[in-house]
Amino acid sequence: MLDQEVDDRGTDQEEAQRMLANLRDKGFEGNNENLAVALGRTAEQAQEMISGAETIDDDVIMKARGIALNRGIEIE
Repeated sequence: MLDQEVDDRGTDQEEAQRMLANLRDKGFEGNNENLAVALGRTAEQAQEMISGAETIDDDVIMKARGIALNRGIEIE
């Protein structure tokens, strides 16, 4: 599952997990709940995506990139 591409840029699940963890840590003080609100997901979903228990889709990655760009955070 880790080699499954998430988007048209070739982002795989492992890279997507790192991106979400970086966004959470750098932009939301490590708080899954705040990250989840920004992504329009539940805190449980955010934690599961970061841990690899839930598949990350292109919508989440597009939102994460947009939030990072808007806040001037490097997540990739």
